Amino acid sequence: RPAGAGGARELVRFGTKILDLGAHVLRDEAGAEHPLTGSEFNLLKAFADNPRRVLSRDRLLDLAGARDPEAYDRAIDVRITRIRRKIEPDADAPAYIRTVRGAGYMFMPDGEKG
Repeated sequence: RPAGAGGARELVRFGTKILDLGAHVLRDEAGAEHPLTGSEFNLLKAFADNPRRVLSRDRLLDLAGARDPEAYDRAIDVRITRIRRKIEPDADAPAYIRTVRGAGYMFMPDGEKG
């Protein structure tokens, strides 16, 4: 594989934010870093790896390796809320991480409204 092949895959856009999978960093378009906890990064990575797929809370916990003592259903909701505040232009009307009632969450890379 040529050097740099797959490099684009290392960067995932969430609106005006860019998740650098290699560096484990969330940046905005100006290059400023936005701190992420380990579990927030892992959740964003799980979404990036599964675009336009409904992911249940259980599946997200598994994908993000977030099965810790506080990993109950609502804990994932709290983490998603925190992530939305960091990536969504309007956290109250999320365009990138949509809630799918009764099913879980879905990452919409292009910010499609549901």
